[in-house]
Amino acid sequence: MSSQVVQQIKSLADASPFGGTLGVAAQNFKTGDVIYYNEDTIFPTASTFKTVLLYELYRQVDQGKIDPADRITIEDRHRIPGSGVIQDLDAGAALTIRDIATLMIVISDNAGTDIIYDLLGRDAIQAAVSDLGMTTTSIPMGTWGLLCGLQNLDPDDPANTYEHVKSLLKSTDAPWDANAFRETPDNDITTPGDMVRLHEAIQNGEGLSEQARDSVLDILKRQKQSERIPARLPTGVVCAHKTGSLRGVRNDAGIVYPPDGPAYALAVFTKGAPDGVAATLLVGDVSKAIYEHWIGPVS
Repeated sequence: MSSQVVQQIKSLADASPFGGTLGVAAQNFKTGDVIYYNEDTIFPTASTFKTVLLYELYRQVDQGKIDPADRITIEDRHRIPGSGVIQDLDAGAALTIRDIATLMIVISDNAGTDIIYDLLGRDAIQAAVSDLGMTTTSIPMGTWGLLCGLQNLDPDDPANTYEHVKSLLKSTDAPWDANAFRETPDNDITTPGDMVRLHEAIQNGEGLSEQARDSVLDILKRQKQSERIPARLPTGVVCAHKTGSLRGVRNDAGIVYPPDGPAYALAVFTKGAPDGVAATLLVGDVSKAIYEHWIGPVS
């Protein structure tokens, strides 16, 4: 591990007005070199947990438990506020499981995420985490639980309807001590190191057939949110990644594929950051520093 790039990352964090905690982990697939900065610090996953769901989905496809071409009919009960478009569709629309999983990743669709979460089952999701050796990661809830947690609401209380939670999220900032920010296993949590382990497994096809691995990577490469890891990388670099955001949280984790040079996994997480714009910019700056360390200068 190069102390020079770690010092550069520390300097970037110190110079940024983001006001929170930064965690970084990266692994070069060709050389095995790693870059760590607060890699074992616990962070709220925000939407980066959706990549775990995608991995487990295709693991179950390989096991013959799920056919990605099967269709699920969208009902009013599926609506979840926040990111995504499924909440805005008419009830009765029938989407393939593959389409729902794609929406879950490329536009971080919350309704699609919870459909996939329920299809897989909490126990199977946590088993996938355990099988991969992601020892600090816990994913006990989908996006409905996280969104209710931002306002310290009980997700099982029927009074907390879609419209009620949607209105609160639009009108009220989450308190800094909200349940969604807990760093305990009853919340969706991970570390940058664990997320790099996940992407190493995806790259190597661990637990996945070649076809399933390619499907996972194809969906991750279709990501529409490019303001973090890819933001300051050269044209032609392909990123298979997933972002995540909550108040004070700006995360991104994935695999970077330079046109000339070795691929590498990267996770850059922030928490407790009052300045979300600065946190987003910091993620991009850290990504650029790692690219220049392993690949070469970015003009």
